[in-house]
Amino acid sequence: GAMADPVKRILIVGLGSIGRRHMVNLSARFPTAAFTVLRQAAVPDDLCDRFGARVVTDLDAALTEGCDLAVVSSPSSNHIDSLPALIATGCAMLVEKPIVASLPDCDAVLDLLARAPGAVRVSGFNFRHIPSLIKMQRLVQSGALGTIVRASFTAGQWLPDWRPAQDYRQSYSADAVRGGGVELDLVHEIDVARWLFGDLTLQFAQGGRLSSLGLASNDVSAMIFTGKSNAPIVQVSLDYVSRKRLRHYEVVGDKAGLCWDIGGMLDQITPDGRAPLALPPGGFDVAQSYIDMIDRIAQAMTGDWPEPLQTLEDGIASTRLALQARERGTRA
Repeated sequence: GAMADPVKRILIVGLGSIGRRHMVNLSARFPTAAFTVLRQAAVPDDLCDRFGARVVTDLDAALTEGCDLAVVSSPSSNHIDSLPALIATGCAMLVEKPIVASLPDCDAVLDLLARAPGAVRVSGFNFRHIPSLIKMQRLVQSGALGTIVRASFTAGQWLPDWRPAQDYRQSYSADAVRGGGVELDLVHEIDVARWLFGDLTLQFAQGGRLSSLGLASNDVSAMIFTGKSNAPIVQVSLDYVSRKRLRHYEVVGDKAGLCWDIGGMLDQITPDGRAPLALPPGGFDVAQSYIDMIDRIAQAMTGDWPEPLQTLEDGIASTRLALQARERGTRA
């Protein structure tokens, strides 16, 4: 029979748009769970009222009631404020991407994890829960494409259109200190590359502030990565400038290639032509990917999710590459 839900109290750190999304999904998945919300100011909030959440402004106060699952969805540069205490408690965790916002913080969190009690701790790279990309990853891993020689991951969007309710100049995206810039903001592409091809090494990065947007963070970056001896050359190109939202992934193998596009269209390219393997709209359902991620975490907590979920260590590896690219690609 189904085990009782292991989650009695949920802590949400940070209540921006992503924290709110998680709160709604978690309350649907764990209808009896009580919520604690940690935020900078205890201001009235409709969502907190709706779910009867206890709102606190201090981490110690947040942890007094205990917590079965913590969701860290504050700005990435603030994650380091709550991660040490949360990791030490041994509660289950979901940490939004990027996991941290500096290279020293990557090392600090890995040290904490090495000493911490075991727990289900998952990185919030939700693209790993998108059906067309799961299909793409399995095909790459299966060897069906032959020897893969190169892959490219391109993403871009005009920053002012991204969060239309907010002045883009005030957003964290516009400020490298707060974890902004395309390298960290669009770290999905680096993570998907690692998911498909294993650990990567950054060989080259060039970033810049080339557009008319006037940001204090890079609005464009181009990177080249290599992997283990027979791994493909991987190219990642990111921007805040594309006037229409753009995401395009390509994998080139000597038996077959793959082409993935925003919307969830996945095509296999062979000598016989192009065959669709996944089609919109189901292939790229971002809202559903968050629900699936929560569901899999819940199953992992009761021990019955068979697939490995992306650990915090793995998420830090993707975050580290993004930070290295930002550091190497920014010329004074």
